[in-house]
Amino acid sequence: LINVMVNIIDNAIKYCDKVPEILISTENIKDKIVLKFKDNGVGMSKNVQNKIFDKFYREPTGDLHNIKGHGLGLAYVKKIIDYHNGKISLESIIAKGSIFSIELSVKK
Repeated sequence: LINVMVNIIDNAIKYCDKVPEILISTENIKDKIVLKFKDNGVGMSKNVQNKIFDKFYREPTGDLHNIKGHGLGLAYVKKIIDYHNGKISLESIIAKGSIFSIELSVKK
């Protein structure tokens, strides 16, 4: 799960065209914990949001494509969350930023 968090934070830094601001919060809801990662990055269109967890997918973004990567990070994140029987979701607005939410069960 540490790798999941590092990947999301690393993307928030890489895909920000200003000084990155990242807010990480947690919330307990019944028998679940929700982790939220909110950033002030470049954001994503709805079309991109629908593909972002696909293996090898990278948004064709011109100048930002000089950022190294293979489109594996968020596919890996999704797979790890799935292995933990969790859910990951994304809200994003172009030029405003993104919020990744991870929901995990705390039941043993």
